[in-house]
Amino acid sequence: MADTVQNAELEVFIPAPGENPDDPQDIEREEFLRMAQQLLDEGLDIVVYSTDSYPSAFTQCVPVADQIEISGADVLPILLVDGEVKVSYHYPDAEQLQRFSRARSVQQKKVSATAAGCGPVAAESAPPAKPSAPAGFAATLAGLSQNPSGAPDIGQRQNLMESVENQDEFSDEELSEVERRLSGAPASGGCGCGGCGCG
Repeated sequence: MADTVQNAELEVFIPAPGENPDDPQDIEREEFLRMAQQLLDEGLDIVVYSTDSYPSAFTQCVPVADQIEISGADVLPILLVDGEVKVSYHYPDAEQLQRFSRARSVQQKKVSATAAGCGPVAAESAPPAKPSAPAGFAATLAGLSQNPSGAPDIGQRQNLMESVENQDEFSDEELSEVERRLSGAPASGGCGCGGCGCG
């Protein structure tokens, strides 16, 4: 089964000529536009929007509109890769654009259900699946008792909550023992862990 790689869609949102105070002669802007055109001619999937040519793109594209609302127009230029902001505040260079264009994940070619082991051909050769018993909340709804597995071994320690669930009233001695354990106070003599037998 062969994989195919699709190039990511690159969108660059740039300020109009003269709008970038860091580039008053638009030298960076013009260099970027030449480089973007060259990459486009080489087959790169790139679209450039300028505030003077496509002003609606800056309000209709939610990630760009959000960035401008938060940081102002100084955030431009912005590079989106498949709709996600990847670069802002400066023009991406050719190496970044080429790398981001290859960033899309490898997608497997679609195969027929038979070739993938599904459908009637696969069903004839595969053993039937055993139905699994419901677990967790589904088991509770089905009226089955829970059989938890993988719980830690707590040794000789007592589950204090179990007695709370099963009794309505406690003796004074039981309540004082629960309070002592919850407070971390040691039992008379010993370390207080209740499991080592020192007390």
